[in-house]
Amino acid sequence: MRELAKRVGIVVVSVEYRQSPEHPHPIPYEDCLKVTKYVLNNAGKLKIDAKRVAISGDSAGGHLTAAIAFRLKKNIKIQIPIYPCLQLFDLQTPSYIENKTFIPGMLNDVSMLCYWLNYGNISYDHIPLFLTNQHTSPELKKSKYAEFVSPKWYMTEHIRTESLRNMKKPTDVGSEELSKSIEKTITDPYFSPLMVGQEGLQDLPLTYVLTAGYDVLREDGLIYYSRLRAAGVPVHLAHYQEGFHGMIFFFSGPIPFNVGKKAMDDLVVFLKNKL
Repeated sequence: MRELAKRVGIVVVSVEYRQSPEHPHPIPYEDCLKVTKYVLNNAGKLKIDAKRVAISGDSAGGHLTAAIAFRLKKNIKIQIPIYPCLQLFDLQTPSYIENKTFIPGMLNDVSMLCYWLNYGNISYDHIPLFLTNQHTSPELKKSKYAEFVSPKWYMTEHIRTESLRNMKKPTDVGSEELSKSIEKTITDPYFSPLMVGQEGLQDLPLTYVLTAGYDVLREDGLIYYSRLRAAGVPVHLAHYQEGFHGMIFFFSGPIPFNVGKKAMDDLVVFLKNKL
């Protein structure tokens, strides 16, 4: 945040929102929405331009960014979800499969799922069913919600494994009981921002989606980009094939990475030109 404030010349408001598991959805979302509305409604007091407000966050913050943008639409000038987690419908996307054990100690399928379950106030007892996509019933797998994360939205050029580029999703398995108990949560667009139809995406603000090749969340961000582009939203993709979850924080310091520096430099240029 300090780096962006210094290099772009902007005012940064950091939201200390309440976090799960103590405070599950919708509390973090509501905290962020309240602060964003306050900033927009008190621009004069804060000495900022209400017409030039951007929102951003990484990972869970990227999820909240997309949820707030869906709620406030073009009251926001720019949204910047950085390797965001955007859906709990399908945990067998190519990126979950390719990257679940690729970088030991980094975000993997189990740790990401635990974050989701904490946020949704869902028991860890269901972890095996979620990891194998048996948390959704056959009926739900054939619903409109499945279309929102369908392989038709994949950007196959960013999938390393050729056999995963044309995936066929089974629709004949899944726990009816678990699916029924969680359906309302996982299809809530403020919980899962990809659970929005194309019409609901049309009025979103200018969007900068940042994704990383070695990240279980890669497909979440790339699907979001593909769907926004199809909906006519002005959207820019910053994809780093050699990137990893958390990379943007490694732009300097004791363990810098070239990909982290490039991601930060690119974001600075974008904000200088567009904000």
